[in-house]
Parts: sequence; structure tokens; C-alpha cells
Amino acid sequence: MASSTFDGFGLYEYGGQGKFELIDVPWEQKEVPAAPRRESSDRPLLLYVHGWQPGAYKNPAPEGFLTQAEVYGETRDVAQPWLEAGYRVLCFMWVPFADERDVATAEQKIWASGPGQVQRRLLLDGTCQEVRDVGGIGEAFFDMYQRHVAGAPRVHLVGHSLGCQMVGRLLEQLLEEQTRQMLPQRVTLLDPYFTNFGKKYLNGSWTGERVREAVRRAAEAGAAIEQVNSSAVLQNPLSDSNDELRFHTAYFVLNPDFIKLAYGPKDVEVLKDRHSYARFAYFGSFSGLSEGGSKAVAPDGSNQDRILGLADRTDAEVRPMMTSERHWVQVGDCDRWDPSRLLFEPRSGSGSGVRPKAAVQYA
Repeated sequence: MASSTFDGFGLYEYGGQGKFELIDVPWEQKEVPAAPRRESSDRPLLLYVHGWQPGAYKNPAPEGFLTQAEVYGETRDVAQPWLEAGYRVLCFMWVPFADERDVATAEQKIWASGPGQVQRRLLLDGTCQEVRDVGGIGEAFFDMYQRHVAGAPRVHLVGHSLGCQMVGRLLEQLLEEQTRQMLPQRVTLLDPYFTNFGKKYLNGSWTGERVREAVRRAAEAGAAIEQVNSSAVLQNPLSDSNDELRFHTAYFVLNPDFIKLAYGPKDVEVLKDRHSYARFAYFGSFSGLSEGGSKAVAPDGSNQDRILGLADRTDAEVRPMMTSERHWVQVGDCDRWDPSRLLFEPRSGSGSGVRPKAAVQYA
């Protein structure tokens, strides 16, 4: 789909090479013309949702799976292995609503609409439009999930940054009694982001608190859940590190040292690139092999429980890694073009000073 006609709101199917095809639009009960495709009921499905998109209307090409040549040396499609393995790759995009100068404003839209059930939408020309009588964007995501995703034999749900709150809001709704059977088998949170403090629109709850509770309940219901950190995006007073979320996920720490610190104003871009690396590394680490992740052997020949890769791990392998007793930190060189060879070493605890009253384990 040409960027000049890309609206950026709705459920899209990714066909490779940066091309997206619109499937459906929330709040519009109409058929969307589309080329014939196989039904979701016979193929595994990867569902991705993005985060905050400040300034996106100036560059309406969608956030997707193509690496930036200036950062990675070349442009590569990290979704291609998923497509070749038979996955349908769907993306829920909410760009016109996520394009806000203030991240807290975009965050609020996930959970609630404004007075009079109004959501502010940014148009491609930079002007704003009020969309009336609608709910939170998270509810729109839930609607698309019910209509087009729930029938798949396998669902792997992935959120990046503020998109992890979209995942949390979706899980909340799926955990209702009538929709629990629609829960995804795998959930991946890539460098999640949360603002600090309680919210009036959540009756005083924190957004991180709500996501953490949804993740805990989904974990207890049997979902395999992992979290990947790649930047210091939460290390500031306005952000909630949400350390306790790690208790309920298999927690991995990436060290993208090839994206060099500039030690000056340009480090804003460095932070942005490292924040995005979680997305490219995770999708790019998938090989489509069914045997899952493997242990590595230490140079001296001893097995130190080091593990390779990220996305190739099976659900059964992820479940015992969901614990407050251990987390995994990348060691050795970071090969930007072969993330399946990323080497992780186990460390004790959850990677923070926070400790649960009792050990958490989902084996």
C-alpha cells in the first residue's frame, strides 16, 4: 500500500517488503474490499501493535518490520521468516491517535475516551478531527481481535513500547469469562513503556499496575509471556519502571552496544534506536524451526545454562522461565544481523531491587 494512501488506523495484514493491506477499521461496520486470502482459522497468526507515534503525520509510511539502513547497515525485512514459516502477520495500527506530542495523552487514549466519548484524531495534513461516541483505543483493538484474530489455531501477540499497554488492555477484556478461550498462547512485551502515577481515568490506578495484573492473570490462565528490555526508556522520574511486571514474565535484557552513545543531544536518537531494537531483534531472531531455543556450551566446555536466541523458544520452554527467581542478560557481542545467535546468561532475581513476598513460578 502506498504511503500516500496509508491511513494508519485499523487492522492490517503484512505481505512483506513493507506492504500492508487493510482488513478492517474499528467503529465502521462495513466490508473492506480485499484480495482473496486464506481464513485465519487454518494458519498461526502473529499480531503486532505499535506504541507512541509523535510526528508520524509528517512521514505517513507505517512503522513496520524494515530495518533502518543508517542504523543497521542495510534494510532487511525481519517479518520474512514468519511469513515463510506460514504465519499470517497482522498489525493493529492506531497511528492517527498515537501521534501526540505528549506520551501521556496517547497513553490515556488506550484506556478511555475524553468527555462526551470523544477521541482526537490527527489527519495527514496535521489538522485534528474529533471522533465522537467511541471508547478507548484498547476497546477498538479488542473488537478487531474478536472479529479477525480469535479463530486462529495459534496467536502470538506482540506489543512494543506503549503498545504493551494495548496488549494489557486487550488481555483484560479477553480474561472476561465469555472470552477467556480466546486468550493468545504467547504474549511478548518489547521494551514496554508506562508513565508514572495514578490516573483519574483509571480511578486512581497506575497504567503499569493494570497491565501487570492483566499479565499475571493471563500467566495463571496458561499463556507463555516474555518481556524484552533494550533501552533506558523507563529510567526517568516521569516513567514507571514497573519492576514487578518481571515476576510474571520470562525477562530478557538486550545490550545493543552497536548503537553507540553520543554523550550529547544526539543521545535522544540513540535512545530511540535502542528502544526500537527490541522489535527488530525479536522478530529477526525467529527461524521458524519447531525445536525451539537451545542451550549453549561455555568456552571451557561446561554448561552454564546459557541460552541462544529469543523468538524460537517454544511456549513450553518459556513457561518455566517466567519467574521472580531468574532473568536473562545478553552476554558477548551483539550481532545485529543474526539475533538468533544472541547469547543470554541467567542471573538471579528479577533484575531489580524489588522482591516478591513469595517466589513466583509458572512452570
